[in-house]
Amino acid sequence: MNKRMKKLVAATALLSMLVASPIASAAQTYTVKSGDNLWKISTQYGTTIAELKALNGLTSDMLYIGQTLKLPTPAEYDVATVQAGDTMWKIAVRYSVPLNKLIAANPQITNPNNIWTGLSIHIPKKPNAYLNGRHPLAAGTYTPYVSTYSDGRSWNPDGTAARAHEGVDIFAKEGTPVYASVGGTVVKAGWNEYGGWRLTIRVDDNTEFYYAHMSGYASGMKVGAQVAAGGLIGYVGSTGYGPEGTSGKFLPHLHFGIYKRTPAYASIDPYLYMKWWELG
Repeated sequence: MNKRMKKLVAATALLSMLVASPIASAAQTYTVKSGDNLWKISTQYGTTIAELKALNGLTSDMLYIGQTLKLPTPAEYDVATVQAGDTMWKIAVRYSVPLNKLIAANPQITNPNNIWTGLSIHIPKKPNAYLNGRHPLAAGTYTPYVSTYSDGRSWNPDGTAARAHEGVDIFAKEGTPVYASVGGTVVKAGWNEYGGWRLTIRVDDNTEFYYAHMSGYASGMKVGAQVAAGGLIGYVGSTGYGPEGTSGKFLPHLHFGIYKRTPAYASIDPYLYMKWWELG
């Protein structure tokens, strides 16, 4: 084989490698587009402005179009590397996650049938219960959100002390339908100074799901009502932070919380459950 032919073969092989095997780290970066800002990017990818700035060595909030940002791995995912001979189905079996959830966790892979050795992919973390639950808001009806569990909150009836946020907030338009994530029995309904029009649904002997700040209830929602998983229970609003009827002190959103009744009544972080349900 002459030198010219060798160069042609080598160039063809290199081009083939570049087309068939995109850089694995591409799934962990973002290219800034017109209209982007750090807040928009951070909410879209489940992180914070501070984390984005620290990861990318940014000293200001200024961005430029075409800038490449490193993205942290969201808290609801682990990262795995594709091995020789892998398919998405094999990876799903290896990590004991449903194939549809694995694919949904990796929207950066445009063709799930075309993955390559060395590619980094997200493996959704499974919550320890309620794997068959559903997200309380339908896909496409709410904005991207991050965990707000344990964040500081200053409002309380007498205004004397700060408190920790006991759920996750999901922002959506006023009147957006709210659905029961898991079936159960309504044990609390009506007004709450913190949560406005809220429902508490007992889903098992030791667990209650809490839906707050609603603008109203679906028909039949009262203490003692039996609610099916996925059943309509109410509508997003901005009620609460005051006496009955108070609304508009914050943007409309659903506050979703999970509480354990024993050994002491206390909240647990609902974020991992919500992100698992979000994958469908």
